[in-house]
Order: sequence, then C-alpha cells, then structure tokens
Amino acid sequence: MKITILFLLILFHSVPLKAQNFFTSQYPQVWERASDYTLAVAKAMPEENYGFKPEGDAMTFGGQLLHIVDNISFLTSLISGESKTFYDRSQAEILNKDQIMEILGNANDYVGKLIAEISKNDLNVSIEFRRLEMSKENIFYLLRDHQVHHRGQCIVYLRMAGVKSPPYVGW
Repeated sequence: MKITILFLLILFHSVPLKAQNFFTSQYPQVWERASDYTLAVAKAMPEENYGFKPEGDAMTFGGQLLHIVDNISFLTSLISGESKTFYDRSQAEILNKDQIMEILGNANDYVGKLIAEISKNDLNVSIEFRRLEMSKENIFYLLRDHQVHHRGQCIVYLRMAGVKSPPYVGW
C-alpha cells in the first residue's frame, strides 16, 4: 500500500514537470515553425491581392495578417504587462505587402523572445482572460491557435485568388 501511494505521489508530481519541459524544450521551435509558415503564406500572395476579400464583411488578406499582429499585441500584454504595438493602426489601409510582412515578422519575433525569456514560475502565473482563469503558458498556446486559425483563412484566400499555397509545415 505504501509503495502504491508513493508511486501515485511521484506520478502526480511529474505530470506538471513534463508539461513545463515541453514548453521550455520544444515550444520555442513549435512557435518558430508556425511563424515561418505564416510568413510563407503571406509571401505567397501577390501584393496586388493583399486587398482581396471573399465577401463584403470579411477581412482582406492583409487585414487577416494585421489581425494576427493585433492579437499578439493584446495577448502578450497579458503575459508581460507591457502594451506593445507593432504599427500605427490608422495606417493599416496603406501598408504594402513588404511592410505587413515585416510587421508580422517583428510581432512573431517578440513572442519568440517572450517564450525564451519567461521563467518556469511565471508560466504558471494565473491571469484572467475573458472571465476565465488561465496560466500564462496557456496564453502562449492561445497565441498559436489564433494564428493558425487566421493563417488557415489566408490559405483559403490564396486558393480563391488562384495562388498555390506553400506546402504544409507540421508540428
């Protein structure tokens, strides 16, 4: 019985360590691959199609990418406590492809920097997001999920514009 209890204690204490080990040892590369893939999708669209949108209420292709950046600004402020903007939003309509790609790259690099610098203790800090309590680590996963969602929309835009999308980059 004592051995069973000892085994269960060891098991329950090792699960959070494995999750933290994943974040520190693998998530930086996961983020980098995801960021690179998003930039490849952005690069694939010809500049003349950055204003393309499939219907009236949809965001433009460029708008999708800037929306990813805006979300990075918001969510990273929850992690770092620092409000960081990557471009003048009043100028969004006049930004060209190269400018949008640079802004997106800078925003993704900033997330990469936060991933590299955050302490294991800080990853577990609980914050409120939309009336839910979650850890800062979960906010990093939310950043990736949001980017994946909008990158997927951009891939659909590419196909609708007759542009071949870059090959999938996996986990």
